[in-house]
Amino acid sequence: MADEKEKAAPVAEEAPKKSKLIFFIILGVTILLLGGGGFFAYTKLMAPKPTAVEEPKEGEGEKGGPQKAIGEILPLDPFVVNLADPSGKRYLKVKVELELDSPVAAEKAKQVAPKLRDMVIMMLTSLSFEEVMTPEGKIRIRDELLERFNQIMRPDRIKNIYFTEFVVQ
Repeated sequence: MADEKEKAAPVAEEAPKKSKLIFFIILGVTILLLGGGGFFAYTKLMAPKPTAVEEPKEGEGEKGGPQKAIGEILPLDPFVVNLADPSGKRYLKVKVELELDSPVAAEKAKQVAPKLRDMVIMMLTSLSFEEVMTPEGKIRIRDELLERFNQIMRPDRIKNIYFTEFVVQ
């Protein structure tokens, strides 16, 4: 009888160990299922819906409004100038193209091209290497040239200036 009690006792001890192991396995699987279900619910139900992108219709710009027509383009000959550098060894080569309102403005720009070229040369030679190399400096040059060109071109107007070459050595 004593042997039977000893044999019965270990069986009773193994039962709680197995039940704890099964409990933790079930708990782990439940946590994984809840986490997966939560992730699925978040991504499918709670996430913002993507907005439909309409392609612009013909004649419309990027923002949906009417697209502005490109005006008459007038290329100017390239400019090679010395920069205002103490050592005098910095050069700038720029090729500029002008976008004009009308063909009449393009004809006038061709007539006053020497004035426009002189203005560009005088302005660029007064700049230093540091002013020319930054993106902000290039934007400032474009804005200043546009303002000066429009003063010469009155009443016609230059819509924009494009740098098609910009090399500093």
